[in-house]
Amino acid sequence: MSNPSAPIYQIKVSLNHIRPPIWRRFLVAGDTTLSDLHDILQIVMGWENSHLHDFIIDEMIYHNSEDLEFAFNEDEFPSESHTTLSAVIKREKQRFTYRYDFGDSWEHTLVVEKILPPQEDFRYPICLKGARACPPEDVGGVWGYQYFLDAIRDPNHPEHEDYLEWIGGEFDPEAFDLNSVNNLLRRVFNLKILDGRLPIFVDEDDLLKIKYDLDSTWSKTLPEEQRRIAEELPLRRDVVVLLTYLRDNKVTGTKTTGNFPLKAVREICAQMVNPPPMEENIAGLITRVRSEDDVQPLVFRHILAATGGLISGGPGQRWKLTPLGERFLAADAAAQVFFLTATWWTRTNWAVASRAASQFGYLSFGFSKTVLKELLQLPVAEPLPFKPFAERLLGVSAPPADTSAIQELEILDLLFYRLIQSVVIVPLAHFGILHPDVDLFMQDPFEIVLVESFQITPFGRGLLQAVHDLIEAGRQ
Repeated sequence: MSNPSAPIYQIKVSLNHIRPPIWRRFLVAGDTTLSDLHDILQIVMGWENSHLHDFIIDEMIYHNSEDLEFAFNEDEFPSESHTTLSAVIKREKQRFTYRYDFGDSWEHTLVVEKILPPQEDFRYPICLKGARACPPEDVGGVWGYQYFLDAIRDPNHPEHEDYLEWIGGEFDPEAFDLNSVNNLLRRVFNLKILDGRLPIFVDEDDLLKIKYDLDSTWSKTLPEEQRRIAEELPLRRDVVVLLTYLRDNKVTGTKTTGNFPLKAVREICAQMVNPPPMEENIAGLITRVRSEDDVQPLVFRHILAATGGLISGGPGQRWKLTPLGERFLAADAAAQVFFLTATWWTRTNWAVASRAASQFGYLSFGFSKTVLKELLQLPVAEPLPFKPFAERLLGVSAPPADTSAIQELEILDLLFYRLIQSVVIVPLAHFGILHPDVDLFMQDPFEIVLVESFQITPFGRGLLQAVHDLIEAGRQ
């Protein structure tokens, strides 16, 4: 996490010699090293971090020392890992250069638009805006990219089919997904990657010490009617699909993020109970899935499986089942549901597993415990108004008074009702713990929909009590 007193830089990065321009605007803390800035630029632009790079600032070249094959003098070749932004940025409107892939020669101009004070409880880096897709890796630089675009746009071009096959069938030069960029920034910079898995973080360290397994009293004593609910639960069935696919197929995580490759994403999603769409028509504009980050239901299940220790893998590594994952597949449905719920409450960062919260990236300490306590006090199978429930969880009765900066980032709604809907209502509906009054999983992702009320299910009340008992026993 960045130093809370470090200045914040608003930077616009543009890819040189491309028209219409490809650019991003982002906020980054002053104590960020140039090495970390390189990682930020790779994410916000959409590169794959597979080539060499350097920075040119005030006529000085800053290298990644690991890329140099000779001993170096830092006065002559300063190391980017030993240089912070605060050490080299002196003023607003300052410009500097980031070069990536010395073969294709991609040059980026960075402009320091503003120097701002840090905002309390806000996480950096964060991308504010951007336009147009990053060129494909190894396309041949500026000239090669234009030739590539001409070829894929013209069915009569002699290399049309070859380029389409090379790029995987489609490429939209106008595409830019702000949500996916910020989701990935939160994963990489606000959470640690442990043992090659996806990031793991919970709001209380003692929760990580709680031991649980596939064997539980709840799953053994579940009435037959509720056992059928566990068997039919789409979340459980989808996790079984995911594990079975990884067991039966060789799936290697992408180099930068560890995501499933697009082929695996499509094949896994096709087998899910409610397959997520791989493309959508929004006001006549066709948007297509380009990475796992674009498919939130799969991201949610992937994180559950990884944080629960059912699978292992990571960037450039093969995703495969662990011995625990093999046991999970052999267990009965009720045991599987309990295990996934315990994983959600004691191992998983709710802000990462939920798209809206991942953009904001902040939940107070003790939040999961507050949610559990509040839910256990509510009646079963009765309509419960959502907004008073959300206000109790946040400990407020209205949105924060000073919201000017947040409004500029267009995430005011995430700080209040949509935040609670995203991190509590939607996930717990997946687990069968509650039913919202609208089907949130079938809503247009670009439409703001808030539930009016929800109900705790009898199945969910028993599951909540079992999780509560597990946590209490683990703390004794």
